[in-house]
Amino acid sequence: MRRLILQIHLLIALTAGGFIVLLGATGSIIAFQPELDRLLHRDLSYVKPGGKVRSLVEIGNAVSRNYGDEPIVAFLPSVSPDFPTQVILSRGIVSVNPYTGEILGIRTRGQTFLGFVRALHVRLAAGDVGKNILRWSAVAMLFSLASGLYLWWPIKRIRIRGPRWSTGFWFDAHNAVGILSLLPLLVLAATGVVIGFEDQLAPLVDKLTGARPVHVTEVTKLEPRPESPPITPDQAVDIASAQLPGAVPYRVQMPRYGGVYVIALAVAGDRLAGDRNSVSVDPGSGKIVSASFSTDLTARERFTVTNEAIHTGEIFGMPSRIIVALAGILLPVQALSGIVIWLRRRKNANQRLTGDGAQT
Repeated sequence: MRRLILQIHLLIALTAGGFIVLLGATGSIIAFQPELDRLLHRDLSYVKPGGKVRSLVEIGNAVSRNYGDEPIVAFLPSVSPDFPTQVILSRGIVSVNPYTGEILGIRTRGQTFLGFVRALHVRLAAGDVGKNILRWSAVAMLFSLASGLYLWWPIKRIRIRGPRWSTGFWFDAHNAVGILSLLPLLVLAATGVVIGFEDQLAPLVDKLTGARPVHVTEVTKLEPRPESPPITPDQAVDIASAQLPGAVPYRVQMPRYGGVYVIALAVAGDRLAGDRNSVSVDPGSGKIVSASFSTDLTARERFTVTNEAIHTGEIFGMPSRIIVALAGILLPVQALSGIVIWLRRRKNANQRLTGDGAQT
């Protein structure tokens, strides 16, 4: 049985190991995507706090003067005193100092490094084919971890012995790193499988929780009343914020792209579904057309949100994000040590065969 499990462990490593390492490496980067994005675009990501924050109308007018009255798709209001307000245009995202109205610059549309990393992690940057490869790679990772635990159990050795870079050193390193990273990698693989097969698992979760399937209600396009001017985005934000006191608006979609203002709100301290709040406001009358809040999530939606928060490390904030990143980084170490062990064993086996042939 041990020989069979070893062959299965080896087969998984040879067939899916590259994809598993890719998932770990890209996942480590994505765990700190917001921080890395601001680091890569530092000039557009920070402002010096001071003075009164300008209205969205003033910020929008400043952007329009600089970019030829190009229609504004949405505002991304500043969520921190040292962050700029961002304005989404068709050509890209403009960063604006919310205190002075100064245009910091624009990030034009196109594939960024971090965007490419995310595309690799989610779909192998290859559409549905890549998505299928990666989700089955996550399943393979579960079997690899389980078989690795089975192989380690009789040894139960964590320390690294033997001369450095010897076969014994690599063998002990493979076992030690594998067992120390086993739990977080199991969690990442399991939650990754759930994400990969989310559509297939949804009916099962609904059945287990007794929840009805979620139906999305479409909002029809509304025209402003001719007798009164449309409300401003600042007024729409005030109306929406009143529905969820204490929440922070982080996105304001303009009526031109949907017929209504759509204001997304985040509740500080709620890492699971704090950003799952949305209020749609009629630009003509200022009345609320529809609203959805995190407290209204179905059991299936809450399960999905919780699973995603565990997978990304958002569940406990920075400590869990660090664990996710470290676990992902250790996967290449596991792959390298495993390859070295395999190659050296093959070399030793060939030498024994050659020696036996010579003696014969």
